[in-house]
Amino acid sequence: MDRSRLERIKQALDIVSVVAEHVSLERKGGRLWGLCPFHSEKTPSFAVDAARQTFKCFGCGKGGDVFTFLMEKKGLSFAEAAEELAKRAGIEPEERPASSRRSGNKALYEANACAAEFFVETLSSPEGEPARRYLRGRGIDEATQSRFRIGYAPESWDALLRRLRARGVPPTVAERAGLVVSKKGGGYRDRFRGRVMFPIVDLSGEVAGFGGRIIGPGEPKYLNTSESPIFEKRRLVYNLHSARSAIRKGGAVVVEGYMDVVSLAQAGFDAAVATLGTALGEDHVRLLMRFTDDITLVFDGDESGRKAMVRAIEPFAASGVIPRVVILPQGKDPDDIAREGIEAFRSILETARDIWEFVFDESFSRNDPSKLRGQNAILKELTPMIAHARDPVLRDLLSHRLASRLGVSPDVVARMCEVRSADTAGEPGQGYGAERKGIETTLARLMVLDRAAASKVREKAPALEFSDAELQGLFDYMVKGGDDPLADPSCPDRVRLTASRLAAQGEFPGDAKKALIDTLFRFKSLAIDERLKRIQHELLAAERARDTARRNELLKEKQEAMIERRGLRQRIMEELEDR
Repeated sequence: MDRSRLERIKQALDIVSVVAEHVSLERKGGRLWGLCPFHSEKTPSFAVDAARQTFKCFGCGKGGDVFTFLMEKKGLSFAEAAEELAKRAGIEPEERPASSRRSGNKALYEANACAAEFFVETLSSPEGEPARRYLRGRGIDEATQSRFRIGYAPESWDALLRRLRARGVPPTVAERAGLVVSKKGGGYRDRFRGRVMFPIVDLSGEVAGFGGRIIGPGEPKYLNTSESPIFEKRRLVYNLHSARSAIRKGGAVVVEGYMDVVSLAQAGFDAAVATLGTALGEDHVRLLMRFTDDITLVFDGDESGRKAMVRAIEPFAASGVIPRVVILPQGKDPDDIAREGIEAFRSILETARDIWEFVFDESFSRNDPSKLRGQNAILKELTPMIAHARDPVLRDLLSHRLASRLGVSPDVVARMCEVRSADTAGEPGQGYGAERKGIETTLARLMVLDRAAASKVREKAPALEFSDAELQGLFDYMVKGGDDPLADPSCPDRVRLTASRLAAQGEFPGDAKKALIDTLFRFKSLAIDERLKRIQHELLAAERARDTARRNELLKEKQEAMIERRGLRQRIMEELEDR
């Protein structure tokens, strides 16, 4: 889709009429106000600016243009939202020339679509009998197999390779898509053999990759597509594309595996999703939060399940969302429970508790809080987790709760949390204070609103490191040449949503050049201050260890950082003077 077509869509539509289909709006002053459709509230904080054709929620922070609104409300990709709005505006669907469809990532998606078709055909063929027998044994009927497009990769070294070649897919493209692997002696072979295949569909509805479950002897039990330009495990959630409507209505339930999701769906529970064999991360949480803040995590009742629950604290602490947790009966998984009837699973979900309550109880059950040794162990276990919480209100609440249960002063817990934060101050993603958040947001907003600012930052400071992953993604995109993410049809959806939210805040007040100088100075000086803080922390450790060589290295590094700090503002002004 070209830029001119996007402008035609924008000019043909009024954001007020689009939003009004989902939100009851009332005019107050120069804006229309209503209850936010993206979070629960009793007092309207959601505003639509008809003059600027933007929306902004002053409660949850979401904002953008008409494209972004539809993406956020319906969970659509940008391409899907654009086509829906084009249809609404009476603009003819875009026709793409055949040659362009195979360019870039499109060729990878086409290779995956061809592979998915092949796997489904093979499942219903004589070769697929072992897989059909396996699925029958797991209680998966043909209708569910069809719904999830489950297939079978035969015990062959090149069956898929031959099909792809016949369909005009070059082996090099198939390799990039993670469908085949190159052989040492030359040539290629199929990556998946003798496996039940689960297509992994992204939010645009296209097959991004596959998960294969072996049905005979061998390892690994599950094998995923290798990482590719369209398949990143940390950015994909199995079944989210199909489950998003159910999730918007009743929240998301995160289970462990593909078969759990499939069995629950067959039993009538449509809001289950799963990660792709990896631990839940911040990217997964952000993806789920596009559709709901009501998230329930389901863990096995064994020791590994409980450890996984504790690991889940960190990505949620960073997001501010407090998920609920269910620990299944020992030896049971959602697949087993689904076969007993969906009401059995729903009953278990009703026992869900906040993750922090579970984690606190786990620590207190392992350690005796009436003994000094036990209290110390509990503090050492829980304060690092509390320190990860970016919301200062949540940190304060958790600190007081822990202090109350231990019978100690809240100041003791707060001090230990500060120590834990300092221990990780030099690590990427830590030390995320309100000041840093404000500086990073301001710089990103300047770059979105002012092309000259974006160009200057790209030229003079192309390697800045943000603590916020979304802002880092936007910065990296713009540094690579994306001057206007909102007008670029090829801009990744996650980058577009971030840019749209910043643009919805309106034009930058005052002198943009002075603001850029001030912001770059604060950004870089804060980075130096954090570096000095880390150096000082390591110096103390080196002195305690009587490590003279390391101490001297750190003193030199400290001196260099202090020299860099001096005259920083003047250097930034000189670099930007030709702007």
